[in-house]
Amino acid sequence: MKEFFRKQRYKFQQFMVGRYGVDKLYRALLIFFFVFTILANLFYRVSKITYYAFEVMGFVLLVYAFFRVFSKNIEARRQENASWLQFWGKIKGFFKFQNDKFKQRKTHKFVKCKNCKKTLRLPRHKGKINVTCPHCHTQFVVNTGKKATNNQ
Repeated sequence: MKEFFRKQRYKFQQFMVGRYGVDKLYRALLIFFFVFTILANLFYRVSKITYYAFEVMGFVLLVYAFFRVFSKNIEARRQENASWLQFWGKIKGFFKFQNDKFKQRKTHKFVKCKNCKKTLRLPRHKGKINVTCPHCHTQFVVNTGKKATNNQ
């Protein structure tokens, strides 16, 4: 029995030679397929049209995912994956930045430059400070909160 599975694995490996294979976009498409399938099942009793719409969308995603895996046009699939990674990186970066802002909310103040709209990270509790944007060199005044005083 082991020999049978070893031969089947070898045949599949030979079949996949020259094909694109699995990547991050494939995994994302599978996750979206499962999400659409779960949503379809949730809407089964509510609306048959919604149920079938989610089922069809999920099935289309699944077919596209397998098309990408078995495709021999490697360059096109690589570009699709690069576009997906760039898009996903922006989303992940946004949420990571929001998480960092939340963690540092007591020690730092985040302000946007009025000229170039870049976000600057300033220490809290320094009073009014004159800030120079490192990107566009615009100067402006920011109130970072009351100055801490040492009354001893």
